[in-house]
Amino acid sequence: MRALVAINSDKKDSIEYTDLGVVKFGDVDILFGTVELDQPVFDAEDPKNRDYVLVGVTAFSCNYRDKAILVENYNLIKESGRLFVPFGSEFSAKIVSVGSDVRDFFIGDTVISDCTYPGSGQDTVLPGVATNFASLGWLRLHKNKIIRAPESLDDNEAACFSLGAQTASSMIRRSRLLENGGNPLVLSARSNTSLFIIQQLLSHGITPLCLSTSEWSEKEIHKISPSRVELLNNEINHKSIFNHKITHVFDPFFDMNIGYALNYLQTNGTYVTCGLRDQHPLLSTKTPNDAESVVRDALKMSILKNVSILGNCLGTKEDLESAIQLQDTKGREIIIDQTYRLEESVDFVQRSFFDPSRFGKCVMQL
Repeated sequence: MRALVAINSDKKDSIEYTDLGVVKFGDVDILFGTVELDQPVFDAEDPKNRDYVLVGVTAFSCNYRDKAILVENYNLIKESGRLFVPFGSEFSAKIVSVGSDVRDFFIGDTVISDCTYPGSGQDTVLPGVATNFASLGWLRLHKNKIIRAPESLDDNEAACFSLGAQTASSMIRRSRLLENGGNPLVLSARSNTSLFIIQQLLSHGITPLCLSTSEWSEKEIHKISPSRVELLNNEINHKSIFNHKITHVFDPFFDMNIGYALNYLQTNGTYVTCGLRDQHPLLSTKTPNDAESVVRDALKMSILKNVSILGNCLGTKEDLESAIQLQDTKGREIIIDQTYRLEESVDFVQRSFFDPSRFGKCVMQL
């Protein structure tokens, strides 16, 4: 199988690879290429493999977190002299071998990652994202870190699903919006996580108001209809947002949004966030100088308004199972921006991480 990897440019003469080009990550130039990798040996009877499976990735995608992880890992391989490093945290894959104690999965099953956090169901298995190296193609994974793909999705859609859907399901559950009702606002509405939140709320029969700093096309707005999109940079819209009487705010980037998010939120409202924009110093050169004071003032406002602030990291297994059931019964479209072949890898990386016009996930087919 051909794997997509970041090549150590200092060692490129020591490896056989297909050069695909360079993408600039801040001040770091990362060289991408493909390498040919044989199927690894997986002895199903070996005790160390008894709870594991070997999968062959059919498609993968990247999340916002992968950008900072890739930069950090690339710097590490340059220092250590390693030849290359894979990347990517979501995938669809076929099981090609199963360990002796694996009972719930079989060869040929299509699976996606189970990013359950904070527990993994077993003390010796790390919680959270199943892999940061989906582009490698061959993955040895613990049985607790995979789940069958939704039946309603094809391989490309499944490769976009687990992390965003599990996070959205957890944030909605913890907000108690479904039990208590209310008027939700989704911030940074073009982000992948926000699109999953919007689609799940609509599947539950709740229409959120969506806030964005970027213009949307009619086609893009139609994909989240009947939700309405308000542009933050349009002063005329502030009164409209206040009139909506926002009771719940869903925010993927607290360091970017919390100031005006709490301004819009009603007294006794709920603010749920799952991440931050500035995840790596090399990629945070545009951070406002007053970011710390904005967060401090927002927290002061949360006290005055009796706001509940919830931090959310991924979700439980039940959150993912609920998201799969919702998708298979009344789920809406998985929004995919573009699909790519390996020869188009530079375009895939550039659009996944740096193109503000991207709408939905970018998928690489292996």
